Amino acid sequence: MNKLFLHVGPHKTGTTAIQKFLLDNTGACFQQNLFYPRKYIHIFGHHCFRSVVKERKLNAVEKAFFLDSKHDILLSSEDFISLDIADFEYLRESLDPLNIVIVFAWRRASYKLYSIWQEVIKHGGTIDFFEYYYDHLARPSTSQMLSPDLKLNTFVNVFGKQNVKVLDYDTSRANNSLFQDFIKVCGLTWNNNFSVSKIDDTAKNQSMQLHDIEIVRALNGVMAKKYDYHGSQVRLAYNQYKGNLNRVHLSELVNIIREHTHKKVVGNYFIDTRAEKLMQKRFKENMLNYQDNHQTKPLLISSSRWMSNINVHDLLSSLSNELYNLNMQNNAKN
Repeated sequence: MNKLFLHVGPHKTGTTAIQKFLLDNTGACFQQNLFYPRKYIHIFGHHCFRSVVKERKLNAVEKAFFLDSKHDILLSSEDFISLDIADFEYLRESLDPLNIVIVFAWRRASYKLYSIWQEVIKHGGTIDFFEYYYDHLARPSTSQMLSPDLKLNTFVNVFGKQNVKVLDYDTSRANNSLFQDFIKVCGLTWNNNFSVSKIDDTAKNQSMQLHDIEIVRALNGVMAKKYDYHGSQVRLAYNQYKGNLNRVHLSELVNIIREHTHKKVVGNYFIDTRAEKLMQKRFKENMLNYQDNHQTKPLLISSSRWMSNINVHDLLSSLSNELYNLNMQNNAKN
């Protein structure tokens, strides 16, 4: 019986780049018995398969796609990580006796939290970084961000420990070997048939500069109330029309934010050493490329006190009006 490799992310572990790489190398993968199907794909990953599982829509046709395949199949989506134990049990039972192998990329918590916070803001959030960070810090043993074993234990309980493969993302990134390591986790051998093209912006979920993410965070609240903008609407409009906004107003906001910006060193907090010991103890044999990691790196963080500046309210109001009008004008043209 062939295998189904389920790459579950999670977010901010190179998933988009991996998915683009796999699409570019479907032929090379197929030559080694691994099929990366177009079915269920949205953009680069199999994000549509999550709703199939969540809504219990694995009918006979869907099951036959997997059970009748002569090749191993790989599905990849960072959205899979949000499925719960009942969803994964449904998947296992529905595709029995297919052997399902989980591929999980582990990234150290204090590196990842800032990136995940940015994702929250990009999709409409208004929480500042310190509040987001300490919300997790107050409950480390129940936070899946800080305790990777919580989700890994779910996978072990449902699919068996032998069917859980862990990729040390930080090691792969440091060695510039993410694609090679991922291929190896899936049981393939890297060779000259694999090509690594230059990764363009469509294949990267890029971080925003601190002043930009702080402005978007503030505008999320303002434009939700004024114009019923929600989700990623503000971020998309801001990125699209930033060059057309009032430069004086934008520059003044940036300078105010910089006055409240501080450098924080992350990467070797107690949450990191705790997770490091835990992963060594419970899952070291499941990791292909584990390396002990106690590196640190600086982050620029801004406190919310910048919003208390007497000029900020008027500046944000003006920018929100500009963004709304520019968006309306563009929509009218289309």
